[in-house]
Amino acid sequence: MAMTMTYGAAEAVNETVSVAESFVKSLSLLEQAHRRLHDVVKDDLERGGERHLTGVQALLLYEIGEDETPASVLRSRGAFAGTSLSYNVKKLQEGGYLIQSRSERDKRTVRLKLTERGLKVRKRVENLFDRQATALEPTASVRPDDLSQLNKTVSRLERFWSDQIRFQL
Repeated sequence: MAMTMTYGAAEAVNETVSVAESFVKSLSLLEQAHRRLHDVVKDDLERGGERHLTGVQALLLYEIGEDETPASVLRSRGAFAGTSLSYNVKKLQEGGYLIQSRSERDKRTVRLKLTERGLKVRKRVENLFDRQATALEPTASVRPDDLSQLNKTVSRLERFWSDQIRFQL
């Protein structure tokens, strides 16, 4: 497919943008937003004096939660694709943010639990998300129904891609 006009240029002159162009633009925007989230989390941590973590690591602590969580659950959620989960878990353990242990019943299962230090970082990320959720509509004009539609669309994309793999479409 040859594109003679960039997405932004087509948008600027109100020309019809093809589904393929919109799809590629959406992929790019999703990736950019995900990277920016890491930057925002890292920036907030640094402002709070926590300079030893990356945004990915802080989000990993957030995802582990307040209870013990199997590492396989984090992998299955897919939130850390493109990063080495085992590397980040090792760094977090070395930094005193979490404890890694083997399940008593199944020695293959690795369980993760946050330390007090890890719980403090998790709480900071949770507070950041709360502040941002409150600021979305007044500062970015993002309404609850916008988020609802975004969630539906991204869920449909994820299901579409899962089906592509599962059914070899």
